[in-house]
Amino acid sequence: MKLKTVLGTLGVVAASALFLAGCGKKEEDAGGKTSITFINHKTDWQADGTWDKYVKKFNEKYPDIKVNIQTVTDYGGQMKTRMNSKDYGDVLMIPADIKPSDYANFFAPLGKSADLEKKYMVLGDRQYDGTQYGLPSQVNATGMLVNQKVMKDAGYDKFPTNPEDFIKLMQAEKKLDGVTPFYTNYAAGWVLANWDFVRPGVSGNKNFTNELATDTKAFTEGTTMWTIYDTLYQLAANKLIENDPTTTDWEQSKVDFANGKIGVLLLGSWAIPQLQAANEKNADDVTFQAFPKTAEDGKQYLAIGGDYNYGINKNSSKAKQKAARDFIDWMVNDSDYAEVNGGLSAVKGAELPKALKGVQDAGVILIEETPAPAGKESLFADVNNASEVGIGTTEDQKRRIIDAGIGNTKETFPEIMKDLNTKWSKAVEEFNK
Repeated sequence: MKLKTVLGTLGVVAASALFLAGCGKKEEDAGGKTSITFINHKTDWQADGTWDKYVKKFNEKYPDIKVNIQTVTDYGGQMKTRMNSKDYGDVLMIPADIKPSDYANFFAPLGKSADLEKKYMVLGDRQYDGTQYGLPSQVNATGMLVNQKVMKDAGYDKFPTNPEDFIKLMQAEKKLDGVTPFYTNYAAGWVLANWDFVRPGVSGNKNFTNELATDTKAFTEGTTMWTIYDTLYQLAANKLIENDPTTTDWEQSKVDFANGKIGVLLLGSWAIPQLQAANEKNADDVTFQAFPKTAEDGKQYLAIGGDYNYGINKNSSKAKQKAARDFIDWMVNDSDYAEVNGGLSAVKGAELPKALKGVQDAGVILIEETPAPAGKESLFADVNNASEVGIGTTEDQKRRIIDAGIGNTKETFPEIMKDLNTKWSKAVEEFNK
């Protein structure tokens, strides 16, 4: 399969323009060292020297490996373009929307999934046909980032455990001077994908996503997806969000949240350190809560899943692949990358970060989704892509729901959900023949 048929036809000129200096092949043993390039999305770490500190620490254990760091701002978009060639670094964060059946076209195998699962968790996203192609840089929980001072000012001591009471909390916060109860980050579309990532926790079902790929009634009233999307719609319809969602500002939202101007954000646990850093004096106001929904068994669940996974370019030389694997193993097993970024380590048995201990102490159960059955690793992605619903991959439908809620369109929420269910069920029937 040609690369461009996997990632979309893209101009050679456009791709070439993105091949940054220093990304070309280098002598493997220049100066007695193997040189590898690590491409990632953390531009702030390159700017402030944090990556230099990590590389220095890595070289204490592996002095014969030279790591060249490259960071990319529009990571997902630019990396897909660069992957039209063979030159996309030696180690990289695997872009989110590559189909499992295409992993072998781009990445070197890291081992058998069954073997690696003895040591690591949340490996299901980056495995295919029993082979593992990525290791999680960290494990995240997705839920509500809550400013507890704002919540208490609104008269609440505990975060609600059902959507109806959550909306009441948001209405109470709206009465506070200068507070936006819930900030959607509509303009930064990637933030809206988090509404999809809470689905296993809301359902309380580890196998929810696998079942979703065979469910022709996935978006009908009373289902998990209806509950999640209706909560977003109710926030918009009750004017509990930004006055003009199309002009939201992600960076400013972190500052406003830290300063008590925003009550709640729906994000991954990775965002906790960023919100705390926005105003260190108010760091203790940042709390993490499960999506406000109690499962049918009367318990609350919080799903955990992998963040970006480290992968190795299959086109790199054997020497570079070996050095790249040493770097990945060090990042996952030895470094504090996950903890510093507000996540859990992918290593089983590692201590929970402080931000999530409170959730667990409150009786919320952490669950890891069940990997797809052998031979069906791409089923959910196939249904999701063919339906164009874009669960976890696009912001289109979430924006559509917000637009309907605030009155920018004439669609009703039931009409939107009927349309989504029609598209989804058609794709389910197509790929489950």
